[in-house]
This record gives sequence, structure tokens and C-alpha cells, in this order.
Amino acid sequence: MEEQLHRYFRAQFPAARSVDIRSFRVIAGGYSRETFACDALVEHDTGRVEELRLILRRDPPPDSAILDTSRLVEHRLLNRLAAETAIPVPRSLFLDEAGLAFERPAMLIERLPGKSDLSQLFGGVDSDQLESVATELCEQLASLHNTPVELLDPEGALRDPRGVGIDASSGQAYLDSMLAYFARSYADLAFDTLPVYYDAFTSLRNRVPAPAPRLVVCHGDFQASNFLYADGRVTGVIDWENAHVGDPREEIGWLYHMQLIMQLDIMGAVKADGGFLGHYSKLTGIPVTMEDVRFFQLFTASALAIPILAAVGRRLAGKGTEFLHVYMQQPLVASMGIFAAILGYPPAEGEA
Repeated sequence: MEEQLHRYFRAQFPAARSVDIRSFRVIAGGYSRETFACDALVEHDTGRVEELRLILRRDPPPDSAILDTSRLVEHRLLNRLAAETAIPVPRSLFLDEAGLAFERPAMLIERLPGKSDLSQLFGGVDSDQLESVATELCEQLASLHNTPVELLDPEGALRDPRGVGIDASSGQAYLDSMLAYFARSYADLAFDTLPVYYDAFTSLRNRVPAPAPRLVVCHGDFQASNFLYADGRVTGVIDWENAHVGDPREEIGWLYHMQLIMQLDIMGAVKADGGFLGHYSKLTGIPVTMEDVRFFQLFTASALAIPILAAVGRRLAGKGTEFLHVYMQQPLVASMGIFAAILGYPPAEGEA
């Protein structure tokens, strides 16, 4: 990979005196893109030395992919967010859409400063920064949802990015088409360790809230693992591959769901306007209740569970050798107890 990077940058800067790739390493975490970090030092023909701090995101082999998303769409979105909003996102500097340089589609994006270890915010050396970081994270989400869809997605590529028949023409059409997608997808999963996912998929239709005032561009995986911080500020909102046009409340449902799994209460650290929901609603004009949050816990976890369950099922059926697919059972199993509580399952014998 380092040699591929070297060749790629020599081609990008043909007049450069030299190109040096340093500190190349694999980045752990994430489950649908192969991720690497490196520094590229380019000495231009003028003698100026340019240092590029980079993240390389490359598609996995097709037979082991979990989410089928487009690097071109992500490339465009990142650069529009950087140009049109104050949300701290990495610019996408180079795109290998056809995979000619890196074997599979890939993009090279800025490597932003900041920490990703949230344990430092919760009882660690940065615990004094928790409220300011959590509040700014809420404000960054509001900023995203206040940005017109047409500004970030003029091509309409985010309206049904997986190509599964989602209708984003209105809030009601979106909810209806997503629930229909859940129902027809279940038969293809072939892997559900308990009937809890079936119950979730089918019961959601009886819990549908009124549509949101508007659909927005959603990050799609807005949770504690996907932001960076430093000195009491959010320095980066990362991993936009699952971005789509959707209901703004699904982002909050997913954040709440993931913080229960991770036992990191980001939302509870916000004090402004009575808390995270109040602060978000004041900034966006979009009312969100805890009943909405519980619905969208199930809704967004279901949307992400479908491709993950399908991948785990393929792995267990012997159609792949990816350890990662078995690893993905961890959040699925962790979600089951949460789902069961929301769905009203009776407690096990001896439990309160």
C-alpha cells in the first residue's frame, strides 16, 4: 500500500522534486471501509515542502462489504460541508473513484486533529471539558439539520443511497417506505438469534410519530465513536459514508441508543435549554420528545441492523471468511436487551 501511495502522489505532482510517504499505519475501528493513516511530504519544484496529513479510506472486497456506499458521493458531501457549513469535517483531497490506483474505490481525506478516546471525557483527564464538548456536538448536529438538503445534495444522490426503494419526497413517504423496507428485508436475513428484530420491524408501524417538519441530510452514524475533540471543542465529525436524506430525529435516536451500549452519556452532559433535546429543538425548530427518541432508537438500529445481520448470516453460512462479520454480533447482541425493554418484553424470572 505504501508503494501504491508513493506512485499515486508522484502522478498527482509530476513536477515535484520528491515525494515521501511516512508513518503509514492501519487505523482500527469502523466496519465497512478499510482505513489507513499516513503523512505525505511533497517537495515541489520551487523547493517548497508541503506536508499532507491524510486518511485513506478504501472500499473492502465486494464479497465482504457490509454497506454498499459510494466514495464519489461521500467525496462530494465532505467538500460541500466544508465549503457551506461551519461543521468541522475533513476535506476530501483526492478521489480514486474507479480504484485504478488503489485496486478498489478509495479517497484520501484530511486527518483532523483531536482525540477520539472518550474515556478521557468521562472521569479522565478531560472530564472538565465534557459539557462544552457535548453541547457543541449538539450544536453541530443542529447546524447540519439546518442546512438545506439542496445545498448539500443537488444531485439527489442521498435520497436513496443504498438503492432500496426509499421515497424521500416527504416526511411521511420516507417513514412509510423505510418501514416497508424493514419488513421485506427480514425474510432475507437468515440470521436473528432471537425474534426481537422481527418484533421491532413489525411493531414500529404501530408507533409511528407525526412526520418531522422537514427532511434533512443525516450523518447516518452520529454517535460517540465518530467525532474528535480537543480543548473543549469538537474538532471533527467523521465517517460520513452512511449519510442520507432522512428524518432528523433518527440521528438523536441512534446517538441515544449507542450511548446506552457504550455507557457514555453524551446527551446527559448538555445543560443548555434544559438538556440535549431542548437545546437541539431551540436551534432547529424541530420538536423531539423522549417517545420520539425511543421510536427512532428502534428505527435507526433496524436500518443499520439489516446489512449487518445479512453480512453475519453470510459469514456463518460459510460464504465468507471475514472475522469482522462475526465481530459485528457484539453490538447486535448488546441491542437486544434495549430492544426488549422498549418492546415491553416481560422480565426474566427473578428480575424486577
